[in-house]
Amino acid sequence: MLYPNLLARDFEKLPGALRRFHAAPAGATASGTVDVRRTSAWAGLVGFPPNGAGMPLRLEVIADGDDESWTRTFGAYALRTRQRPEGGLLLESVGPVRVFFRVSADRAGMRFESERARLWGLPIPLRIAAQTWGTDVSWRFEVTVAGVGSYQGTAVPAV
Repeated sequence: MLYPNLLARDFEKLPGALRRFHAAPAGATASGTVDVRRTSAWAGLVGFPPNGAGMPLRLEVIADGDDESWTRTFGAYALRTRQRPEGGLLLESVGPVRVFFRVSADRAGMRFESERARLWGLPIPLRIAAQTWGTDVSWRFEVTVAGVGSYQGTAVPAV
């Protein structure tokens, strides 16, 4: 399981909803709402979801050991990525882009800070910061991609 292995003993500190979602051996689903704000004309070209407020959100994670396939659906727009561990970091891939995150956890939730990014193996100046804040039944999230846009919302895991 990716997140329990990546976060080690800090995984147990996570709020219940996040801990259960990321500990599901075969993956999990969640739904909620999301607000998306593009800040650049490049946003659509790099696969960032369209602007919108209060859009339906659906998360689907299919896990195979430490390799996870993520589908984030923002309204009618789907973003598919893969996550796996790489040298103590979380590697998230979408098409030819690879982003390496340092992930930390505490009783409030998780923080993701991009350490480096590559496009077809070449370094690119892409900065992403994300954070989750959870309870026993749901979590809030905020993701900012510098120079591209941001999205924030809430998610409730399927029972």
